Amino acid sequence: MVETSAVLAGAEDRVVDEVVAVLEPRQHGYDQGSSAAERGRYVRHLFGLVIQCVHEGQAEPVIASSRQVAADRFGAGLDIAETGRAFNVLEEVLWHEVAGALAGEQRIEALGQVHAILGAGKDALVRTYVALAGGEGGALGEQPAPRRGAAEAAAPAGPDGLAGAAVRTQVAGAVGVITLDDQPRRNAISARMANGIVAALESLRADGVRAAVLRAAAGQRVWSAGHDIGELPRGRRDPLAYNDPLGQMLRAIRAFPAPVVAMVHGSVWGGALDLVLSCDLVVADETATFAITAANLGLPYNTTGLLHFVGRLPSNVIKEMFFTAAPIDARQAKEWLLVNHLVGSAELEPFTLELATTMATKSPMAIAVIKEQLRVLTDYQPIAAQVYERIQGLRREAYDSGDYVEGLKAFAEKRQPTFRGS
Repeated sequence: MVETSAVLAGAEDRVVDEVVAVLEPRQHGYDQGSSAAERGRYVRHLFGLVIQCVHEGQAEPVIASSRQVAADRFGAGLDIAETGRAFNVLEEVLWHEVAGALAGEQRIEALGQVHAILGAGKDALVRTYVALAGGEGGALGEQPAPRRGAAEAAAPAGPDGLAGAAVRTQVAGAVGVITLDDQPRRNAISARMANGIVAALESLRADGVRAAVLRAAAGQRVWSAGHDIGELPRGRRDPLAYNDPLGQMLRAIRAFPAPVVAMVHGSVWGGALDLVLSCDLVVADETATFAITAANLGLPYNTTGLLHFVGRLPSNVIKEMFFTAAPIDARQAKEWLLVNHLVGSAELEPFTLELATTMATKSPMAIAVIKEQLRVLTDYQPIAAQVYERIQGLRREAYDSGDYVEGLKAFAEKRQPTFRGS
């Protein structure tokens, strides 16, 4: 904490100047009343809040400030586009600053903190402004609280810090290894874990690795239990929104400029299967099972997530997995091409590391551009505006329904849900 605060404080003038310089050309056509000096003062204020949050180990200072800013701008009849851009640009500049100044676990912890703190602040900014615009406002203290996951992610988790408690990394030559290590929660993908994976990827990128392996800690029978159900909204809000930590993590995996190999021992459930499919290759042993369990919760999967499956599996296989929510074993996964290689448990780690090492000896520039081309070809399928709006309307009906609430309630009560189709 102290070292991270010192690194940030020592870079204040340089960071503020760089952020303001990036914001300047984007200003035209937006809030013309905001001068360069005013933008500089706000960025410096926001930077100071980040340091304060790091020092205190919690995101409340930036959350409180963001709520006030949202209320002020709403009251003045201004939008929050410029303020939101300031959050985005500051995070990007700070990530480069931290990645260049720290190494190892310190770097991972610091990157995770920056991501979580600014994410919590921006979330509070948007939620407060939307609530006021929708007529839900009152006193600031009555504004909706930020997403629980974002607030929790900003706090350190145990002696190893934000990422270290749930996610570990190591580098062996040109290969980086990201290990999911939250056995008490069966590696459920909470905001904390998702932010930790994003921070770990950024750290490996800074280290110049040419291939990465994503695995669960040795001895765990569950590779990942999927999206942390406790962090899903209880209706009236898209449970798989674009900017939620799960979506940010999946995009980070898919956009990472080197191959990412999922090494799977044990069961993979729900959103964790989306994570596995977002990796470039999958190596599994005979203990591996895979299931996509959205239908058990009444959760309408989003179009982006379905494209991840369409890019890897035949449509009849996708339908069977989604419609039954039943797990498939390692042999079926290999037959259906979900898994690239099926090996014995004793061979899993050496085989996967050898495969990653082989890829790391090839041209990193060629691999990066090929991976990006394949990502664009599979992720960006054109959809007519009216078709997209219809799909979103159908999804909204589903996550606003009693079935979705019943699915979450049944999961919490450890019983079978009773779905009524409404």
